[in-house]
Amino acid sequence: MRVIFTAVWLVLLLPFTAPAQRTRKPSPAATATQATGALKVVTGQPGSVVFLNNVRHGATDDKGELELPRVRAGSYPARVRTVGFADWNGSVTIIANSSRALKVTQQPTTDEATLHYQKGDALRERGKNKEAVEEYRQALALRPGLTEARVGMVRSLTALQDFQEAEKQITAALKAGGRTLAEAQTVLANLRRHQGLDEEAIAEYRKAIRLAQGNAFEAHIGLAIALNEMNDPKLIDEISREYRVGILQDMETEPVLYYQLGEILEKAGRNKEAIAAYRNYLRLDPQGEYASAAESIIERLKDDNDNRQ
Repeated sequence: MRVIFTAVWLVLLLPFTAPAQRTRKPSPAATATQATGALKVVTGQPGSVVFLNNVRHGATDDKGELELPRVRAGSYPARVRTVGFADWNGSVTIIANSSRALKVTQQPTTDEATLHYQKGDALRERGKNKEAVEEYRQALALRPGLTEARVGMVRSLTALQDFQEAEKQITAALKAGGRTLAEAQTVLANLRRHQGLDEEAIAEYRKAIRLAQGNAFEAHIGLAIALNEMNDPKLIDEISREYRVGILQDMETEPVLYYQLGEILEKAGRNKEAIAAYRNYLRLDPQGEYASAAESIIERLKDDNDNRQ
């Protein structure tokens, strides 16, 4: 069975920012079923991108609102990005089994480098990578030290398979260091994986996780994908662990990750764990693209387990 690696798209495109503060590293044994609360983010602007604990959680609708029904209880750094406005940075505390609203006011910006960088990110998220590269180039022409734009450009160049230019730009981003270092390291790992250099990608993902002090959703999922591509049955425990840590840090924002984990566990013959993963996918996205397939697979695996007993 071939794993449907939608996460390849996720890992390539999801924005990521190195931790602004030290965060507690989650236990690999932790599950994504911890106590949660609901958060409503209100910006008054459509398309505002919301980050919690340095992970992208979605964008506001036409009313400038974003509903997040399952946010793990705790306190997190929060960031909101809206094209044409300065980023809002703050923090939010989520209490289990409660709801709260976060109203954000952002100041307009006329900084040309920032505007080109923001437009580049917005284009990249819509899959318009050629146009995004041009916006990033204009941002860097105005401000060569805007490393975030350089890292964003590498993501688009990787999607366009312009590996030579991507190599040049990621080398410059890594040399610049600073607060984007962990993200740049993750993007380098993505580049290596897309070049088919799985062993190098694995080493780079592990380095990114260390740099981010463990708070590295994108690197954990990327590492799991790269390990799975090694086709070594002995790696199944590590693969499933990396998926679970990534899902926990992502706060179940991407249900398809559970589906992918289910396929991997199913292929390894770990049917009970696979059923649990598929059920988690259905819990989060009961009308999703793979919902009917997940339901059928669960019934088949349950029958297989009964026949073995």
